[in-house]
Amino acid sequence: MPSPASITAGASSLWQQGQSQQAQRAADQAAQAAQSLQAQARDARAIADRAQDDARSLEMKAAQAQATATQASLSVQTSTAFLNMQVSSSDVYTVVPKLISFDNKLPAQISAPASSTGQIVGSMINTTA
Repeated sequence: MPSPASITAGASSLWQQGQSQQAQRAADQAAQAAQSLQAQARDARAIADRAQDDARSLEMKAAQAQATATQASLSVQTSTAFLNMQVSSSDVYTVVPKLISFDNKLPAQISAPASSTGQIVGSMINTTA
């Protein structure tokens, strides 16, 4: 028959073996959880990298759109200025001929009035001797 000491030693050995197995299972579960978290971190990093690439692409497209808008605005301003210039220059071709051919006469020569001394007022006289 086994002695009480051997029974106690056997029970202690079984208990230690159970504790060891339980600790190993906990370690295995922790390793699996760590691997899962690492995979999630890699996936998140890849998603963040793609989002950053998308953001850069959108920034470039926005800059191109801004440049296109600025160019369009300048084109509108240029077209408006050109149209205004055409309207102004068309006045030269419509108003000026009307002024010239108003009575088909040249303006009359205006004579300068004479002063009481007989000199023409408004003319330049050489006073250097």
